[in-house]
Amino acid sequence: MDDLIIAAIRRRLKTKATDLGRPPRAGLIPGKTGDMASDERHLRFRLPPLLRRIYADIGNGGFGPGYGLIGLTNGVPDDTGKTAVEIYEMLRSASELAWPDGLLPICHWGCAIYSCVDCLDPDFRMRIFDPNGHDGDDWTDAFFEESLSFEDWITSWASGVNLWDAMYGDDGHIARIMSARRARH
Repeated sequence: MDDLIIAAIRRRLKTKATDLGRPPRAGLIPGKTGDMASDERHLRFRLPPLLRRIYADIGNGGFGPGYGLIGLTNGVPDDTGKTAVEIYEMLRSASELAWPDGLLPICHWGCAIYSCVDCLDPDFRMRIFDPNGHDGDDWTDAFFEESLSFEDWITSWASGVNLWDAMYGDDGHIARIMSARRARH
């Protein structure tokens, strides 16, 4: 199955490197297995095998949904200049957030919105962190379910699904949740 997903990603990359207009790189730089293993030791959890393979076979960030997958060490950073490992550490150190262990930001959408993979979940569920609708002391309202698995999420993107619209478009599930919250206040 992974081979089919990798092939679908390669096909998608022929038409669009990222959803939000980041200029395509001259060439994608595959991640080094040693760097990924070092990152996993540092983070104290393993990456989803499919994500690891994408980083190794296609490129260590710089392509995909949003502004593109965020690279690991020696990979393509997000638009703020940080790698996924650096963003995770920053968010984990912000005590007011109570950032969940193993929730690795892998895609930045702008406005501090991140798609994150739950590396401790057996299916590697995807969650959105969106602080823009946060209200109160408890930050749990800034986390939203995005996809049942990393595989489903990246396969949807590779097949042409506009993930942003699925979340924030007129019928997007996060837009509906946030609209209902605003209506209650």
